[in-house]
This record gives sequence, C-alpha cells and structure tokens, in this order.
Amino acid sequence: MTSNIPVTVFGAYGHTGRFVVSELRRRGLTTIISGRDEAKLNAFGDAHPEFEVRAASIDDPASLERAISGAAAVINCAGPFLDTALPVVDAALRARIHYLDVTAEQRSALAVYERYAGAARNAGVVIAPAMAFYGGLGDLLATAAMGDWTEADEINIGIALDIWQPTRGTRLTGQRNTGRRFVFSNHKLEFLAEPPPTTEWDFPPPFGRQEMVCLPFSEIITVSKHLPVSEIRTYIGLTQKAKM
Repeated sequence: MTSNIPVTVFGAYGHTGRFVVSELRRRGLTTIISGRDEAKLNAFGDAHPEFEVRAASIDDPASLERAISGAAAVINCAGPFLDTALPVVDAALRARIHYLDVTAEQRSALAVYERYAGAARNAGVVIAPAMAFYGGLGDLLATAAMGDWTEADEINIGIALDIWQPTRGTRLTGQRNTGRRFVFSNHKLEFLAEPPPTTEWDFPPPFGRQEMVCLPFSEIITVSKHLPVSEIRTYIGLTQKAKM
C-alpha cells in the first residue's frame, strides 16, 4: 500500500539517491524524484514511471519550491552539500516540511545547525543533517552506548572498512571540501592536528586488530550537539583496500 503524502528525493538519480528511492519504494511511500541534471533525472524517471519527476536547481528557489510542493519531507542526496544543503533547507522551511540529508561534510552539517536550529524549532519541523553511514550511524551508536549516563569523558568512533571505492560524486565533494577537519576537544570544536594521531583498535572478526588514523566526519558535529562529552574523535582503518 502506498502513502498518499509523497517524499521528495533531491539528487534521486545519484549513487546514494538510488538507494534512498529504492527504500522508500520498499516501504510503500510515494516518491517525487528531483535533481539538478535534467537529462539524468528524466532518464531515471523513464526507467521508473511510477515516480513523479520534478527538476530543480539550487540557483532557482522557485524550482526547489515546486520540487517539494505537497511533500511531507525532502531527503537531500545531492552533494557537495556545501553547495546544496542551505538552498534546500531554505525551501523546506518555507514549505514547513522536514529535511534530511546524507552529508559526511563537517562544514555543511555545522552550517545547517548554526543557521537553522532556531528557525526549525520555531517552524516545528525536523532539520536533520548527516543521517547516513558517516554521521548518523556513529551518532546512533554513541547515543546507544551512552544510555542513561549524564555525561562522558570521551567518545571514540572506530571504522573498519574491507574496501572503499569512492564514487565520482565523492571525489568531487573532496575537491570542494578543502577546509581543515574538526575534532571535539575540551568541550569545543578544534582543528584536527597535523599529522593526525594514530592508534590501534581491536575489531571482531574478520577485521581483528587494525591500525587506525584519526579521520573525523560529520558525526563530530552531530554528536557534539546533543551528548554531554568532552572529547569526540573518529578513527578509520589504514588497511582497507581503498580503490581511488
């Protein structure tokens, strides 16, 4: 059974957007597919005629408003999020609908918090950046580990990857994000030290003991916004087979 209230997916034809669209369909949710590349969007729509197609541009607020008109929420899967997040959040707030994105970009997540936290509360809508593997998953695990603790001294998040194959979009995002990364230290955001610290981490099989390097993502921003902790760092394995 399909819900009559649609969800708009911006960047629906991209690598992550296709997974999101597939999951919405599995859950029986009506989906509006949207994005900046009209040719790619139409090709995706032609292959999936059950979806309504609405092209939109971050440089055209009216097109974004049309893309989310009548929707319950918009899920932004289009990076770099330094470019797309703020225009799409603006449109969501004007429409008073919920917004989620899947950014791993620290500065994008931070900008959304700093600019829209008050406006979102006043509008009674959810503005949730970084709800994905980098960001959301680490935050979820840290929150579960905290349980009913009132505070913690330190949160370290360790990521072991068996293989990493950055998409073209990921590479472009990396080129766009040239600023220094943040860790959370002494109850505030600080720049990651150069060279970044390393450590070792014992994972369950099949990974075992891994050499790790501090490589923080957007979970540093999201965790620090709601968990009472002094230090937050993310480490990623150095032994994964990264295919660049």
